[in-house]
Amino acid sequence: MFQEFWTSLTEVNAGINLLQVGASIAVAVVLGVIVYFAHKFTTDEFVYDKDFGLVLLFVPATVALLISITSTSISRALSIAGVLAIIRYRSTLTRPRDLVYIFFSVAVGFAAGVKMYLGALIFVVIGVVVAILFALFTAEKTKNIKKTLKIAVPESIDYAGLFDGVLAKYTNSHRLVAVRIISGGTVTELTYAIKMKDTRDTKAFLDELRTLNANFKLALQEYTPVDMLLKQ
Repeated sequence: MFQEFWTSLTEVNAGINLLQVGASIAVAVVLGVIVYFAHKFTTDEFVYDKDFGLVLLFVPATVALLISITSTSISRALSIAGVLAIIRYRSTLTRPRDLVYIFFSVAVGFAAGVKMYLGALIFVVIGVVVAILFALFTAEKTKNIKKTLKIAVPESIDYAGLFDGVLAKYTNSHRLVAVRIISGGTVTELTYAIKMKDTRDTKAFLDELRTLNANFKLALQEYTPVDMLLKQ
């Protein structure tokens, strides 16, 4: 019975070098850890998602395993392709940088799976250096910062051009991107994309705005791309 089991096991694994598969997975795991820490270092602490970090740890090893076991068999490759084709992914990536890191991890796993260990290492080093340099040079400062501004205006006030003077004073550029009627038509909500001259002037900026909108609701928040605002 044991002999039959061993025979079936060796037949299934024919053409697959288990040591090479293990090496590919080990390399992918190590490089995945590097990618994980690069993502964590370059992501704002209030935006960082530890669950996504876990994904970055597993993707390279998973891809490396799939590439290793399918490289010697077309039938296995087609089977795995069919399984992946029917999987429905419920979550969506809202930040482009997350999508970049997913492709980064997949590429690392692919390189490790085809045993291009040195190429994978060089790719990770270059990618991590670029990501860190980008994060350092684009770190948020106090001047010329993009923000999203929402101003509620009662229906009794004509808002056309009302805030242009204040916006010109405290921003380098601004654009009205959305107008909504809320609270049963009694309030108009204006949404602006702005670039503040200096975020240290936030209080004075908001104080001048609220004297113009009758002290109704104001919200100055992290910048949301215009296309995403229009979908809300």
